[in-house]
Amino acid sequence: MSEYFNKRSEHITNSHKELLSRINVEKESTNGIYNRFENPVLTANHAPIEWRFDLDEKNNPFLLERFGINAVFNCGAIKFNNKYVLAARVEGKDRKSFFAIAESENGIDNFIFWKYPIVMPPSKEPETNLYDMRLVLHEDGWI
Repeated sequence: MSEYFNKRSEHITNSHKELLSRINVEKESTNGIYNRFENPVLTANHAPIEWRFDLDEKNNPFLLERFGINAVFNCGAIKFNNKYVLAARVEGKDRKSFFAIAESENGIDNFIFWKYPIVMPPSKEPETNLYDMRLVLHEDGWI
């Protein structure tokens, strides 16, 4: 591997690890009702490196981002298997969206996306809007 590729790969990996392990600090509010936190719990930069970059030096010698993530939003949330789980709409820089799951031990920081996005099978009924997803745990274990 070239020195440039190695340095860039190391920088990308270290930046991602730093983001995923960052502690989110609570900020006291003035309204006395709720407090906010310093950072959003989930951002475009939380997306796995493997989703965004072709990590093969032969195919991508300058380690350029191949699939840019523009934003993550419209999260449905649930506590599942003692973890906080978000079903997020992930928008690419091409403005096309898909859904993916991110989970955290405390629901405040350290959210990590699952390895693969959600595969949403088409329904027989015309969909009105999947973007505002709500998650419900059913007795049979399905969400």
